[in-house]
Amino acid sequence: MKSKTTIAEIVAKQIEDMIAEGVLLEGAQLPSERVLAERLVVSRPTLREAKQILTSKGLLRSTQGGGTYVSSSLNSSISDPLMSLLKERPEFKFDILELRYTLDSEAAYLAASRATQTEKNNIQAKYDEMVELHSKREDNVASALADINFHLSITEASHNVALLHVTRSIYDVLLSSIENNLKYLYTISDIEESLNPQHKLILDMIMEGDPEGAKLAAKSHMEFVNSSLAKMDKEKQRHERYMSHSSVLSDK
Repeated sequence: MKSKTTIAEIVAKQIEDMIAEGVLLEGAQLPSERVLAERLVVSRPTLREAKQILTSKGLLRSTQGGGTYVSSSLNSSISDPLMSLLKERPEFKFDILELRYTLDSEAAYLAASRATQTEKNNIQAKYDEMVELHSKREDNVASALADINFHLSITEASHNVALLHVTRSIYDVLLSSIENNLKYLYTISDIEESLNPQHKLILDMIMEGDPEGAKLAAKSHMEFVNSSLAKMDKEKQRHERYMSHSSVLSDK
């Protein structure tokens, strides 16, 4: 016979839902015990019991005198040797681009349908930061971080829990991929004059609440990146063949 669900378990489920839905993000501090108990309309002892349940699950962590936080290990990369392989081997960039084609376009579609004004403001802020770093071309790592955080802000606004957690779980792989892509794309003169308007179109479609337009803009952006990198790979291979043939005819 199943035991009756306690109030603490119900409260724990409420907080767990907030974490799952992205309302409480990785590393976020929970409101004070007094405030949270008032908001959830429960006693402080009941709230403490609920937090203990979530702590035992690894969802929360407490610091001595420093409050309670959402575990920082929630969004760590999927523990799979293939993930490390994808991160370390740039030659798999097209496989990752195919994955992003699906994830980013669906996220843009849903964000255009569901984003709140606060989320739209966040997407705008992430876009502005990304454009500034892309324009400077000074730091591939910082540019890649700003790029992925722009796309992640869109995924957060999709209100799709599964999509958000899948994207976060492969965050490191996506970050490494974008960093490598930018390293090559930055060798193209005025590349930001193509990338920035593409990102701006995604932003505009979300702001205007146009799901189909946002999805198409995201797909067009990924197709541009894919074709640009493919073209660069072909040119590199052509150069390597030329150098190899030249060495055969060399007097050395």
